[in-house]
Amino acid sequence: MHHAPSHAKATVARKVDNLDGVLSAIVGGTRASTSRSNSPPPSTSSLSHQDAVAPHRASSFNMTIHHLMVGTWTPPGAIFTFAFDDVALTLELVKRTPIPVDEPISWMTFDHAKKNLYGAALKAWASFAVESPTSIVHQASLPMCHHALSPDANTRAIFLLASPYPPYGVYCNPFYDYAGAVSVLPVTSSGALAGSAQTVPLDPHSGVHGAVFHPDGRHLYSADLSANKIWLHRRPDPASPCLELVAAVDAPDSRDHPRWVAVHPSGSALYVLMEKGNRVCEFAVGQQDRVPVFTGRHFSLVPPDSESDPFSSYRGDVCALSHSATYLFASTRASSLDRPGYLSVFELKPDSGEMLRRVLIDPTSTSGGHSNAVSPSDWCDDWVAVTEDQCGFLDVHRWRHESLERVARIQVPEPGFGMNAIWYD
Repeated sequence: MHHAPSHAKATVARKVDNLDGVLSAIVGGTRASTSRSNSPPPSTSSLSHQDAVAPHRASSFNMTIHHLMVGTWTPPGAIFTFAFDDVALTLELVKRTPIPVDEPISWMTFDHAKKNLYGAALKAWASFAVESPTSIVHQASLPMCHHALSPDANTRAIFLLASPYPPYGVYCNPFYDYAGAVSVLPVTSSGALAGSAQTVPLDPHSGVHGAVFHPDGRHLYSADLSANKIWLHRRPDPASPCLELVAAVDAPDSRDHPRWVAVHPSGSALYVLMEKGNRVCEFAVGQQDRVPVFTGRHFSLVPPDSESDPFSSYRGDVCALSHSATYLFASTRASSLDRPGYLSVFELKPDSGEMLRRVLIDPTSTSGGHSNAVSPSDWCDDWVAVTEDQCGFLDVHRWRHESLERVARIQVPEPGFGMNAIWYD
């Protein structure tokens, strides 16, 4: 089913002050796709905050309010906290938390309890205690190793994954040069990063950009964009976060370049998003050895009528499951700033995770820049956050009746704003 987009102008809702001056914010009721919804446009509101602190409304503790955190690609480092009201359909910046200025977080994630936040922070791996949506405290910054740490090297921290299963280690991947290893970092009893437990060699040409644990809690899949492989490691000791190699599986096409992975809760299906191939490929997971095998089933991330070369005109970004795991959301970015990126949704077979069909493909309002990262809410299927750093937008879409409708938007014109969004509550 291919849903044609409808185009509407965003509503300029308010202006708020930030640390350095004026921070323009936009709350939109625009539709990013054809929707069967007849919801009224979201209401508008205003927010003022001084320096990095915003007094938080009492209503923010109402169940209709959900908080998200977002980082930046470039300095100065900061963590931005937003409040989304799922009744009023408003999106507000409630806190700009300064962090070490030279440690912007291009990818962030929570620990299993959402009490700690971990960030890929340029030349370091950082951890923060999350006391509340507006109280985020820096705990530790651990530098990358050896040549990667050199200011002359283009290596940067690009991705990290906190194990959702005990023991709660954090698995860290650099990118560009000197990125041929995974750093396994243990954590303290409170969840702070605590040195290095292991450096796991990959390929000298590796550059892993995404990873995910199998539901068994022991096997780790990593998407190696640079070496064009999917790595499988396991944790042999249930008391240790350390890894051992099981297999390295080549991507189906030499032009694919795996960037992201997601796994179905059944443990039977692995989804691999290809950056250059601009497609999502389905892999069957072995019941005993967990080795992924390409099923031959795959879906494109660009429209079927596109006249652009998918290998050069777009760059696949992220894929993520809906809360119910009945849909897979995925995104791609345009290589040129004058073309849109795309959001795609795929229906999955509930018991096995088999990809059944592409439900829709909708253009995004910009190319997506570095991100166009899609983040479904983790407590229901209704909400999907999308970030992009071409214009600094954070959008929230409603997923209903197999249609995406953008219901709220905010713009943050700070350098590099718009990396991934993580849902706190």
